[in-house]
Order: sequence, then structure tokens, then C-alpha cells
Amino acid sequence: MDRGEQLGRIAEYAADQWGLVTTAQAKRIGLNSVQIRRLTEAGLLENVGRGVYLLQAAGFPMHLEIKVAWLRLQPVVFASERLLGGRDSGVVSHASACQLHGLGDIPAPKTEISVPRRRTTTEPFVHLRTVQLEPDDITLVEGLPVTTARRTILDLLRSKTDGGHLGGVIADAERLDLVAIQDLQESAQPFTRTYGLPAQATGQELIEHLVDQAGKHLRSQEVARATTEGFATALELLTREAYEPSPAIRQSIEAMRRLHEQAVLPNSAVQRLGEQLAATNAPLQEAMRRLREQMALPNSALQETMRRIGEMVAATHAPLQESRHLHKQTANPQALEQGSGAATSESRPANEQNSSSGRAAHQTSTEQPAQHHVTGDVRKDTGGKPDSEYDQ
Repeated sequence: MDRGEQLGRIAEYAADQWGLVTTAQAKRIGLNSVQIRRLTEAGLLENVGRGVYLLQAAGFPMHLEIKVAWLRLQPVVFASERLLGGRDSGVVSHASACQLHGLGDIPAPKTEISVPRRRTTTEPFVHLRTVQLEPDDITLVEGLPVTTARRTILDLLRSKTDGGHLGGVIADAERLDLVAIQDLQESAQPFTRTYGLPAQATGQELIEHLVDQAGKHLRSQEVARATTEGFATALELLTREAYEPSPAIRQSIEAMRRLHEQAVLPNSAVQRLGEQLAATNAPLQEAMRRLREQMALPNSALQETMRRIGEMVAATHAPLQESRHLHKQTANPQALEQGSGAATSESRPANEQNSSSGRAAHQTSTEQPAQHHVTGDVRKDTGGKPDSEYDQ
């Protein structure tokens, strides 16, 4: 197997391990120590840990030290073959888990890995902790098994991590939606005395105490504070004399003002008709003035006023209608015959004239009520018509 084939075999398996491969894994796929050394001397591989090599073409991965330490737990087994919770497996935890999750700024001078059984290591920068983890306590980050944010915080509480650093981890975990504070309160309550709070203090009080030590704030606290400050600012703006409403509010106010004005204005057609009548009938001037004063009255009052104006219009036009009626009677031939008969009666004897005068007087007395009756009809007709027009 030439150098190209050797490099290809390593790259095939290293691709699933961040470009890393252990010596035991390389020998498993057919390489020997001499070939590995020569690839390293050629600059194709780089030794990044005891028995661990990096394929130079892959570039340096993030958190290299953690990944190297995890691979060395089972140097012969490839990452894709390792089972979570296995007897020889390991899970990144504590401060190293914070680094992978991106929580806080807690120092991590050693790589911390939790293993299910007691194990030792000669590596000075690796700390193995014997911890039994439940499947719900483990997640994957960058392909590595890592304790969840909630489990990581509880592990830090048990190891009595500095309160300020722990508070930063809690605040970041909540901000990234990796943990719900309500789910953490009950489990955190037994550690209240460890961090200087009374034994009867709640888990919520402990969490807020730690976050305050870190100089940070929980998202729920920020929302509550923003709501309070926003409400106070709104009250302050509303109480200022020089408060200027926004354009949207100003438009709403103007629309409401116009609507109010239209609601109290009378019908425009009725108003124009009233003005025309008042211009031609002097007696209506006073009535129109009173009408303008009563425009805001309910409809019943407005109708009553218009009815009275109609009666005044009928009274004004009645003499003109009566004169027109008499003119029609004069133009009637029957009326002319009555007029000629009256002229002939002047040449009759006095006794006949007296009798004719009596009959004429009687006729006049009988015609007089008819004239009043006609006048009454004119009043009735002319009075009803304006009422119907105003009502329209």
C-alpha cells in the first residue's frame, strides 16, 4: 500500500472523527507504526495527543483537547461504534460541558469526563469523574456525548463551583433556551446553604442570588423590568403637558372630531330649503333663527318646528290663493251673466229693485260661506304640502 492509499484509508475514517485518528485505529485499518511515522514526517499527519493524530488537510477542530481526551478512552473503537452509556464510554461534563454548550466563562484547566465506572488516567489535563448518568442527562454537541445544560448546572452545584461563574452559566442557559428555570428550582433548593442562603430559602431565590453574583439578569427578570419601566414611561408621557401624540393617534383624534361634527349637523337639503324660504318670506326669518338654535335637538323636536314653519308658509300664501280664485270667477261666463242681470235690474221699478236687492243680499249671504270654505281648503292644501317637503 503506497502513501496515497494509506492517506486515503485514514481520511475515510477520520472524516467522522473531526479529522482525528488514534494509533490503534490506524493499525486496525491496515497501517503500521512505520507508515504512521513516515506520514507524520511528510507533514500529512500531526501528532496532537498521546497516540492521536490529526489529518492536516482537515484543519484543526474546535475544542481539540476535549475530543482527543474522549477518543483516548476507547482508542481502538471508532466514534461511530461507541454506544452511549456503555461500560467503557464517557460523557463530557462539568466545566468542559459548559465550553461545548457555550455557557458562561467558567475556567476549565482540565478536560472533565464522567464515566460509569472507576477509571484512572496518567494524563495531567484530564479529570475522570465516576458518575451514573440517565439517558435524559446526555445530549450530543459537535458529535460528542455531553451532559445536558440542566444536568451540567446540577453537577456544578454539587462540586461547589464558584457562585459568580455558576450564575453566568445559569443566565446563559436560560437565554439560549437550554433550560427552564422552573424545572431547575426544586433540584437547586438543597444547595441554598452551600451558597450562604438560609436553609428555608427557595430554589428560585438561590438561582437569582447566583445570577446576581455574576452581574447578569435572567430573561424573565428583564422582561418584568422592561414591562414596569415601559408602563412608568407611558404614564409619564401621558401626564406631561407638552405631550405630542404620534401621527397615527393624531389622525384617529381628527377622524373622531369630524364624525362628531357630522353627527350634530342637520340635513343639508333641509337647511338649504329653509334658507330659500326665509329669503322670500320675511316672517320666517325669526323662525329660521330659532330653527338653527334647535338643530341639535332630537328628531321629534325638529319635526315639530318644521310643522309650525309650514303653517306660517300657508298663512302667508293664503291671501294670494284667494285673489287667484276670485279672478277665475270673474272670467267665468256664468259669473258674467249674473253681472249683466244685476245691471238690468236698475231700470226696473223701485219695488222690483227692492226685491232684487233682497235677493242679491240673500245670494251674497249664501255665497260668503263658500268663499270661506274655499279659503279653508287653500289653507289646508298649502299647509300640507310644505310639511311633506320638510319631512323629506
